[in-house]
Amino acid sequence: MQTTLPVPGLEPQPITLDQYETLTPERLELWSGYLIYGPEYHDERRNLLLLLLTNEGLEAAVRLAPWSCGERRFAE
Repeated sequence: MQTTLPVPGLEPQPITLDQYETLTPERLELWSGYLIYGPEYHDERRNLLLLLLTNEGLEAAVRLAPWSCGERRFAE
Protein backbone atom coordinates (compact mmCIF):
# COMPACT_ATOMS: atom_id res chain seq x y z
CA MET A 1 0.00 0.00 0.00
CA GLN A 2 1.30 3.43 -0.95
CA THR A 3 1.33 6.24 1.60
CA THR A 4 -0.90 9.20 0.84
CA LEU A 5 1.15 12.39 0.92
CA PRO A 6 -0.14 15.02 3.32
CA VAL A 7 -1.62 18.15 1.75
CA PRO A 8 -0.70 21.28 3.69
CA GLY A 9 -3.51 23.77 4.26
CA LEU A 10 -3.60 27.28 5.65
CA GLU A 11 -4.22 26.01 9.18
CA PRO A 12 -2.24 23.34 11.07
CA GLN A 13 -3.40 19.76 10.50
CA PRO A 14 -2.39 16.39 11.93
CA ILE A 15 -0.49 13.78 9.95
CA THR A 16 -1.06 10.04 10.16
CA LEU A 17 1.27 7.54 11.77
CA ASP A 18 1.78 5.97 8.35
CA GLN A 19 2.85 9.33 6.89
CA TYR A 20 5.20 9.89 9.82
CA GLU A 21 6.80 6.45 9.53
CA THR A 22 7.12 6.59 5.76
CA LEU A 23 8.20 10.20 5.20
CA THR A 24 10.37 11.01 8.22
CA PRO A 25 14.08 10.33 7.74
CA GLU A 26 15.71 7.95 10.21
CA ARG A 27 18.24 10.58 11.21
CA LEU A 28 18.81 14.24 10.54
CA GLU A 29 22.38 14.85 9.50
CA LEU A 30 24.15 17.89 8.11
CA TRP A 31 26.17 17.25 4.94
CA SER A 32 27.94 20.18 3.29
CA GLY A 33 25.36 22.56 4.76
CA TYR A 34 22.33 20.44 3.74
CA LEU A 35 20.04 18.43 6.00
CA ILE A 36 19.67 14.77 5.05
CA TYR A 37 22.76 13.66 3.09
CA GLY A 38 23.52 16.57 0.77
CA PRO A 39 22.12 18.68 -2.07
CA GLU A 40 21.14 15.78 -4.34
CA TYR A 41 18.56 14.31 -1.91
CA HIS A 42 15.63 16.62 -2.72
CA ASP A 43 12.87 14.04 -2.22
CA GLU A 44 13.84 13.26 1.35
CA ARG A 45 13.93 16.95 2.31
CA ARG A 46 10.66 17.66 0.51
CA ASN A 47 8.95 14.78 2.34
CA LEU A 48 10.07 16.22 5.68
CA LEU A 49 8.98 19.70 4.57
CA LEU A 50 5.52 18.38 3.64
CA LEU A 51 5.11 16.92 7.11
CA LEU A 52 6.20 20.14 8.78
CA LEU A 53 4.09 22.41 6.56
CA THR A 54 1.06 20.24 7.22
CA ASN A 55 1.59 20.36 10.99
CA GLU A 56 2.28 24.10 11.12
CA GLY A 57 0.04 25.35 8.31
CA LEU A 58 0.96 27.45 5.30
CA GLU A 59 -0.03 30.72 6.99
CA ALA A 60 2.60 30.17 9.67
CA ALA A 61 5.18 29.20 7.05
CA VAL A 62 4.58 32.33 4.99
CA ARG A 63 4.97 34.49 8.11
CA LEU A 64 8.54 33.18 8.42
CA ALA A 65 9.57 34.83 5.15
CA PRO A 66 10.83 38.41 5.27
CA TRP A 67 8.14 40.91 4.25
CA SER A 68 10.32 42.12 1.37
CA CYS A 69 10.04 38.68 -0.30
CA GLY A 70 6.26 38.83 -0.38
CA GLU A 71 6.16 42.49 -1.30
CA ARG A 72 8.37 41.92 -4.33
CA ARG A 73 6.57 38.71 -5.41
CA PHE A 74 3.06 40.17 -5.21
CA ALA A 75 4.07 43.36 -6.97
CA GLU A 76 4.88 41.40 -10.15
